[in-house]
Amino acid sequence: MLDTKVISILCVNDFHAEIFPTDRVLGSAKLVSVINRFKENNPNTLVVFGGDNYKGDPISDYFSGEPVSCLMKSVGAVASAVGNHEFDYGRNKFKQWQRQGNFTFIAANLLDRSTQAAPDIVKPYLMVCVDGVKIAMIGLATMERLNNANRSTDLHSLEIADGAEMTRKWVDYLNEGNDELGKPDVIIALTHYGLKYGADQVTPVGSEAIMLCRQVPELSGVFTAHWHLFMSLEINHVAVAQGGSFGKGFAVLTIRLSQDHRILNVTPGYFDFSSELNKICPDIEMQNQVEAYYKKALDNELGEVIGVAKTDIVHRSPSGNEVYPEGTPLSQLAIRVLLETTNSQVAMFFSGSIGQGIKKGNITLYMLYKIMFIDSGIVTMKLRGKEIVKNIENGISTLKQEGASPLAFGGLKVTADYAKPFGHRIETICLENGQPLEAERYYDIAVDEYIASNEMGYDFSNGLERIHTGKSIRNEMVQLIKNMGHLEASIPGHFTIKNKTF
Repeated sequence: MLDTKVISILCVNDFHAEIFPTDRVLGSAKLVSVINRFKENNPNTLVVFGGDNYKGDPISDYFSGEPVSCLMKSVGAVASAVGNHEFDYGRNKFKQWQRQGNFTFIAANLLDRSTQAAPDIVKPYLMVCVDGVKIAMIGLATMERLNNANRSTDLHSLEIADGAEMTRKWVDYLNEGNDELGKPDVIIALTHYGLKYGADQVTPVGSEAIMLCRQVPELSGVFTAHWHLFMSLEINHVAVAQGGSFGKGFAVLTIRLSQDHRILNVTPGYFDFSSELNKICPDIEMQNQVEAYYKKALDNELGEVIGVAKTDIVHRSPSGNEVYPEGTPLSQLAIRVLLETTNSQVAMFFSGSIGQGIKKGNITLYMLYKIMFIDSGIVTMKLRGKEIVKNIENGISTLKQEGASPLAFGGLKVTADYAKPFGHRIETICLENGQPLEAERYYDIAVDEYIASNEMGYDFSNGLERIHTGKSIRNEMVQLIKNMGHLEASIPGHFTIKNKTF
């Protein structure tokens, strides 16, 4: 209609450096193609990213994130939220990525501990004009500690504050006309907040995003991320959208305004291209750039053959992407590394940090780095038996029922009944030698540093004599595969499941 203006904000979240096409993801070249097609059909379009852009394909790491920044520049991204995995690189990459990609990281709740001001690697918000409409985007990072031992020391001077509180501050600042462009016509939040549906597949779950919509209802829309779902809904009359993950699609907020820039409505939506991957033609320029990165990296150390897979080794269900709770050859390889490098009695590993699996044939360093995209360190401690049980209960949840916190474990024999409610499923648990696990006794355990920092419902806060060993699970797995020479697909037998319905 001639009497209205329509602005689209397109958000790619949790791309995780999936720069190459597969039977599950678009890859950079096809993603550029579908974004450019959307922009052609919707001329007044802003492109933003929702964080966790860089962590994933080892070629992104090899080139310090340059292939992803190249993608972001190609599609004209103006801003990005800060994802939790951006912090995996410390703070020194932030400025480099922004220069390469010609975009701005925004995170209003990322603060310098001493000054309580925004650090020089981000801005709290970004204001841009599209067809005369002033759009302010306030960035928010999901809450986590940045001074953990597993974080780079250059992050220890930073902290993440309450997002709703900081959004309120900047909404008031903007609405008072304090920006040099004046008062914005539209304010949205570009967040890395996690949001998903509950067990009823209707009720949204994710306290940070929900509280933001409730406490700052002036927001015209919110982009969420982190939990890798396609979502389109309203929370407290605020439009909320999330665009899946790995570049399989994107989220969109469509803003319709009157000619005098009054907001008429905001419609959340998403585009999921998973079912039409083979129909999409890649952008040739981006395809050539990605292939050049691949050739250069594999002509060097990433092409090294470290072993042979005698058969296809599957880690995740091909249909639902769930991690098999019984364990897999790859998760048990990680457990073996944890046990053997530390001489611990018990080991636990977050097997959700492993990708699909390995195809039959030669295993290159690139292939292993690709599936082990989170390079976790090894942490040892002493933990009581009852707390080991609690963490295993948390880890044997299911993707469909409770929302995945998959755990691999070793040094134990466990029987669980899935007819029982989550948290009460373990029927028997003992050490591998048959000795019962005693509730108050301390055991030597080894875990990956991700769950050691109490992520995903795990709790190791009562562990004694905690030591970050300085060893990497991934590097130790490389050496173990080299020593063995090959991998075989065998399912561990230490976890017995009753009444499995998933």
